[in-house]
Amino acid sequence: MPLFKTLHKWLSLVVGLQLLIWLGTGLYFNLMDHDKASGNQNRQRAESPAVNLSLLVEPKTVLQGYDNVVSLSQVTLLSHPYYLLTHEKGLYAHFKSQHSMVDAITGNPFVITETIAAAIAMESYKGPARIISTTKLSEPSDDFPKEQNRLWRINIDDRLNTSIYVDAVSGRLIGHSNDDKRFVDFIFMLHFMDYAGEGSFNNVQVIVFAIFTLFFTLTGIIWMVELGLNGQYNPVQLFAGKKRKKVKVFDKHSKNLGPLVMSSYENLLDSLLHHDIALPSTCGGGGTCGRCKIKVDLNIKVTSADRSQLSEQELQSGYRLACQHNSNEVEQLTLADVTEAASYELQLISSEFISPYIKELRFKSVSGERLAFRAGAFMRFFIPAARGNTIPAYLPLELLHHWQDVVYMEYEHLACSRNYSLANGDGQSDELVFIVKIQTSPDEKVKPGIGSTYICNLAPGETIEAVGPFEEFFAQPSSNKPMILIGAGSGMAPLKALIEEQLVKNNSGREIYLYFGARSQIDLIYGTHFQQLSDRFSNFHYLPVLSRPNQGWQGAKGYVQDELAQNLEQLLVGGRPEGIDMKNTVVNARHSVVERKPEIKTVEFYLCGPAPMMESTIELLKSHCVADSAIAFDKFE
Repeated sequence: MPLFKTLHKWLSLVVGLQLLIWLGTGLYFNLMDHDKASGNQNRQRAESPAVNLSLLVEPKTVLQGYDNVVSLSQVTLLSHPYYLLTHEKGLYAHFKSQHSMVDAITGNPFVITETIAAAIAMESYKGPARIISTTKLSEPSDDFPKEQNRLWRINIDDRLNTSIYVDAVSGRLIGHSNDDKRFVDFIFMLHFMDYAGEGSFNNVQVIVFAIFTLFFTLTGIIWMVELGLNGQYNPVQLFAGKKRKKVKVFDKHSKNLGPLVMSSYENLLDSLLHHDIALPSTCGGGGTCGRCKIKVDLNIKVTSADRSQLSEQELQSGYRLACQHNSNEVEQLTLADVTEAASYELQLISSEFISPYIKELRFKSVSGERLAFRAGAFMRFFIPAARGNTIPAYLPLELLHHWQDVVYMEYEHLACSRNYSLANGDGQSDELVFIVKIQTSPDEKVKPGIGSTYICNLAPGETIEAVGPFEEFFAQPSSNKPMILIGAGSGMAPLKALIEEQLVKNNSGREIYLYFGARSQIDLIYGTHFQQLSDRFSNFHYLPVLSRPNQGWQGAKGYVQDELAQNLEQLLVGGRPEGIDMKNTVVNARHSVVERKPEIKTVEFYLCGPAPMMESTIELLKSHCVADSAIAFDKFE
């Protein structure tokens, strides 16, 4: 089933993109100026004078000098009569044909020369103009791709870059083309998927697209049937509303925790949290981490997420993922594992943009209690059902231009929960700091990130419920091994906490390298802060990497995992990383020159950021034989 889902998603991209192209080009065809689209703005009809038939050579006489003549017709070019002899005739005028021309008065053979072709062209052109060039084409023209016969192309010096085409044998005027017509031809090419320039919609691309669409439909039907068989489409539940139900809950030692009231519109993971029962979960209920295991009756449906995250033996034993099921499905459940955590009401103290799309949020517990936790911990926030909009409520004027292309949209969302990492790591302060990136909406059909939009739109003084902290990503205790941290975007949060814990709280002397990726300087959050740390601690090395730097940036460029790949050998075997001279960068980490380098078995790696970055980095590290135990990562969902 995962193969069908992957195939369906990629096919939806291809099919959806072409559907958008059809929609856009079809709209253009309805709005375009059809006179301009023809390319005939400067074309005129040439008047042919009456021919005195008594002056013409007898056709019989002409035919005696030629073999295999299919037909003979009299034509007029430049006010002069000629005989057109056809030896091979295509079904249509643009099909391949063979002709001969004879002067109808003298009976001599006639050839369309460059001068004659230019004269025919100018006879069809309205107004004065200058010929730039006259060329005899050896291949079909881009302007008339269907034409299979040899052509003369006469280019005219006018504002539309007009080109006139004349048949090189028969003197037939093929047509005019200009920039207006060429643009329309380009739109037609997109609309008919004529990417090979065949001048026809009956092409290989259309056939392949039809096959893709067929598979897209079939995989969608298979996926829909699978969801139906798993009970995802339950009409009773759909119209049941927000019912509440008592569910018997047992701990892993079969101790009865009593019947707990749960809502039908919430998954069991969130419902249990309301009763201070926190199941381990790093994906926030997305069904991708496979950690929120519960044990239920065997007749409970198996979802695709259950099947992908749990073994067949676990499924047969009744294990399911709590985030994939709700109280309507169960009468009782047994907890496989529970994380010790408490629920807190947090009050927002400050909310500040530190980049165009990332905010630093500072909370305090309403009860005044200080929360102790290790660096790298996260908390799970309960996002209530509410109305929202796609543009932040408190957007600074200097950031308005970054949001001008984001579609404004109001929407409603149901209650949910989301995980956010703490960005401070001493555990002694009464403040809880979070770095949250606002996930924007790509279009009006897709809601933005519900959790990030809601929490970043809170005003100072407002409160929100959260549970935790959960400690699943942390530095190895009592270790003095060098640390290499790799991150990007809001993945900075746990990495910042780890660094501050090591340097400020523990006063550790271990070597610490921070590789941090961003698009441009404005996205390089906490740059000044890390510069100050590098000036203060000789064992800390700050290595920012920008994928789209502004002019003047003298630091590393590209993707952060690629920069790490270039320097990994030097970091592991000794020597200075090539291409990095932080003394001359905007950030200026003065301790970038490393006198001693760790061996591969004595290095710890810590990763947090977008999934593609982490997957690429983990693959890189494993290619250098770095053990799994030396790689810690905070899954970025």
